Amino acid sequence: MITFDQTLDAVERIYEQLKSVDQVESQIDHVRANLADFAILLEYAHKKEFQSTEEALQYIDKVLAPSLHGIITALVSGTEEPLKRLSTATEATKRLLGSLELVTGGSGDGLSR
Repeated sequence: MITFDQTLDAVERIYEQLKSVDQVESQIDHVRANLADFAILLEYAHKKEFQSTEEALQYIDKVLAPSLHGIITALVSGTEEPLKRLSTATEATKRLLGSLELVTGGSGDGLSR
């Protein structure tokens, strides 16, 4: 049987973990801005009349590739921990739901996914 205090404690922990949504949203906004800048770099490369294939490859190697790798790195590093916390919140919610179903005798079919 789950007590009210245990339920409240579980909900508070889940709430704290769900604050990670703000971090993920912020990181996505940051990545969107970086991708917009990257699109400008691509447009520049498309419009620029490179004198040779070598010049175009240098632009790719020195500008485009590092920019893209930076965007990927920022996305991974900025979302890895918040996404772990959101997964933890999902698991905690499932456990809480199971405990509450025992109290109410319900199946919670409308809540589980």
